[in-house]
Amino acid sequence: MQWLVTLETDNDMIAACRLMNIFRRKGVKIGTFALATRPAGFSIMAVVETAETEVAYLFNFLRRTAGVQHVSCYRHTPAANASYVLIDADPHSSSVTRILETFPHSKLIFASHGKYLLEIPAESQHEVLAESADTDILPLARVMSTQNAARPAGVGAQAF
Repeated sequence: MQWLVTLETDNDMIAACRLMNIFRRKGVKIGTFALATRPAGFSIMAVVETAETEVAYLFNFLRRTAGVQHVSCYRHTPAANASYVLIDADPHSSSVTRILETFPHSKLIFASHGKYLLEIPAESQHEVLAESADTDILPLARVMSTQNAARPAGVGAQAF
């Protein structure tokens, strides 16, 4: 099953290296991996394949890992139940900008090298998916998080 795991770490790259080793040891297959800097450290996003029975264990293991500040897990879900979408687009594509302008209540959570995680309002789900038909979209539902529901508008970095 496909999952999206987002993590925020402190400013030490060893935490990111440790995460790669954890994924390898736990048998988690990484499909997509993106790293972005933020003022207090790094944001990491990975689309992974792992059994649903392993996700709670992996989540709890990651949140106790030294250097990890926040962990969230999102499950691939049918579009009708999605509150988040992962868009895989060309880094210079205007599709994400178009979506954010068309649906101003959407929030950019993560952006790095053409990978964009957006929180979308329930009433806009179908329109967002239709608007971005020319890009790869993975509809998601957040199932576990160390952060409360009220989170800042997002963190991101672009390709340089």
